[in-house]
Amino acid sequence: MKKFLLPMLLPVLTISAIAQGDFQAPAVLSTKEGRTINAYILATTKTDIRYKTSSVSTDFTDAKLRDFQTVFVLPPSEYQEAMDLYEAGKFEVAEAKFKALVETFKPIANLDNNYSTLSAYYAMECMRKRGDFEALSAALNDFQKGPITRDHQLRQLDLYVMWDAVRTESWDRLLKLAEQRDDEKLPGYQRAQVAYCKALALEKAERSDDAILEYNIAMTADSAGSTQIAQKSAIAVLQIYLAMPEVQVAMKEWGTEAENKKSAGSGTLQEAVSLAELYESFIKKDTPLPENLKKFLDYKAS
Repeated sequence: MKKFLLPMLLPVLTISAIAQGDFQAPAVLSTKEGRTINAYILATTKTDIRYKTSSVSTDFTDAKLRDFQTVFVLPPSEYQEAMDLYEAGKFEVAEAKFKALVETFKPIANLDNNYSTLSAYYAMECMRKRGDFEALSAALNDFQKGPITRDHQLRQLDLYVMWDAVRTESWDRLLKLAEQRDDEKLPGYQRAQVAYCKALALEKAERSDDAILEYNIAMTADSAGSTQIAQKSAIAVLQIYLAMPEVQVAMKEWGTEAENKKSAGSGTLQEAVSLAELYESFIKKDTPLPENLKKFLDYKAS
């Protein structure tokens, strides 16, 4: 490979970043001939790469991406820190860090699964998990998914269509979108999303029994990972139970001579009690039950 300077090879912004010396990504390059190069990538386009072999060197090499079998960028510590915050459920803080990384790693934003694009993706996931669907919609308009190659992430980008239907309260459309996913084999966190969105649409269509079934799927499909969905689903089911006339009667007659422990209302009330206890024991995390639902805990059968 020949070392040379091509002012027009890379975008002007990237050349400027290189000149300032404010970006270099440690990487391992593997040539088609089987040679391994420990490198520091300065910038890429869709077809070209600029790198150097020493972090302190002022010399660099321009080459074609097609000359390499693999280009592996070492995971940046800042990205791992953002992921740790994300996994810990600190979505607002993680989102801010991901957004900063989008800009930091723009010089290599053309590489497959690069850290600029991945950071933009996980920033949107933070928005989704926080329930900020307006921000998610705006971010999705600017998102370039070309570098994303992983199936589960590409599918998640498709699932954002459902969340946009939630944003616009397009319930009939939401139901159709969710039903299209019913027969797909999905990882738990995506099955939970589909079930939750379907349940929302069914509840808006006043199909409470069907909605409860879907909310239950949403609660159990990925209860450990999709905490927010599990919480929202449990609360939604409890709100449905609380609105049922037969449950209101069972609560009113509780402990009186008129109480009928074999009635449908009494049975449903105990289902609500069990779910409220489950919420308090396992689902709650940092989100307590709304005050109007805590009353279910007073009706546990002896």
